[in-house]
Amino acid sequence: MSTPANPITRRLALPGWSVLRFSLTLIAAALLAAAIVTGVFVIFWIGIPVAVAVLLAIRVWANAQRRIIGEQLGVAIPAPYRPRPKARLDQQALWLIREPATWRDFAWLAIDATLGFLVNLLYLGVFSVAVYYLVQPFLLVTVFHSAQTPFVNDFGFYDFDTPAKTLMLVPFALACGVAWWRWGELLLRWYSHLGVLLLGPTANALLTERVTELRHARDQTAGHAAAELRRIERDLHDGAQARIAALSLTLGMAEELLSNDRPKQAAALVGEARQACSDALEEIRQLVRGIHPPVLADRGFTGALQAMALDHPLPVSVVDRLVGKLPPPLEAAAYFATNEILTNITKHAQASQVQIIVHREHDQVVIEVRDDGIGGASFSPGGGLDGVRSRLAAFDGTVEVDSPEGGPTVVTMTIPAAAVDLGIAHNAASAHPF
Repeated sequence: MSTPANPITRRLALPGWSVLRFSLTLIAAALLAAAIVTGVFVIFWIGIPVAVAVLLAIRVWANAQRRIIGEQLGVAIPAPYRPRPKARLDQQALWLIREPATWRDFAWLAIDATLGFLVNLLYLGVFSVAVYYLVQPFLLVTVFHSAQTPFVNDFGFYDFDTPAKTLMLVPFALACGVAWWRWGELLLRWYSHLGVLLLGPTANALLTERVTELRHARDQTAGHAAAELRRIERDLHDGAQARIAALSLTLGMAEELLSNDRPKQAAALVGEARQACSDALEEIRQLVRGIHPPVLADRGFTGALQAMALDHPLPVSVVDRLVGKLPPPLEAAAYFATNEILTNITKHAQASQVQIIVHREHDQVVIEVRDDGIGGASFSPGGGLDGVRSRLAAFDGTVEVDSPEGGPTVVTMTIPAAAVDLGIAHNAASAHPF
């Protein structure tokens, strides 16, 4: 379940959350006792597998806390654990003990078994007192009027043992209800934020993970760049260079014919050389276009997408809500990524129409490519979508695919782009979504 967004509904749902959290504090107390007992017997061999089992049980409990606290606060709390190695039990126990997240879980376990118990008990106690003394007069008049009251109302200085006397406790119940309504949620949210601090990854862990991601993206980018250079070298060697070498031989033969006073044959060879020169020039143009399409420099990203849509065999509509111009490297990456997705749609989607929507969300450029094909698109090693993800990873971009069987398919590319020239006029192409 998730916490309702409406403030009134959320406050009314909080007692259920508190009951759930209160039950977890009881489990925390049992796990804390088991961990202490296991720590005593861990010096014996029999205590090692028990220690591993207890530590893994604490992780399960901590993950349940992360999920519940995250749903209550509306945030995501990722698990900060490193992959567990496949090793002997004693090595696994040693690895779990050395894991920093284990001790943070244990700290939250001790806090939740004590402070968490008191916080949730206080919250539920105030709520229960408010409800109890508000409904007690009604229950004494209707349900328990002919029997001895089971309710305890003897405060020592006075015994509220009749319906009329219990009405004197209604103001006390209302005060507890106001306190519960006003400060109960704040108390639970404060305690939940304390849990986020201990259960979530530390700043050092987040930085390490980020550095790892950037290193992986850098290695992928370097690999793609090296592969692209090899492709250019191969295309030049097998294409334009071979044509230019043949052109040189042809011109040499024409020169020899001219020296032998055979102008007609020489003119024919010069004509062939002229055609070979045109073919070589066209190959070089195609090669340069693959490095950086001239349409990007001439018409910008939006114009390049529209040109791409006109050249595509399927009907493609472009909806441009992007204000400003993108940096050239990002523009080229977004262009080639979109082109790769359109190529995948042509090969696999069996679609009848495609729509491209480009817009900005704060400091991010979002490109959505939708088709009405058969669906089932997914990331596969070496596939087109995997290549798009690797290309955009160099710019800290992400790719998400929503493609149920039977379609439709929506591929969403998100690329950070803080540097955008807002002075460029906004171009929009209207289209009707399908």
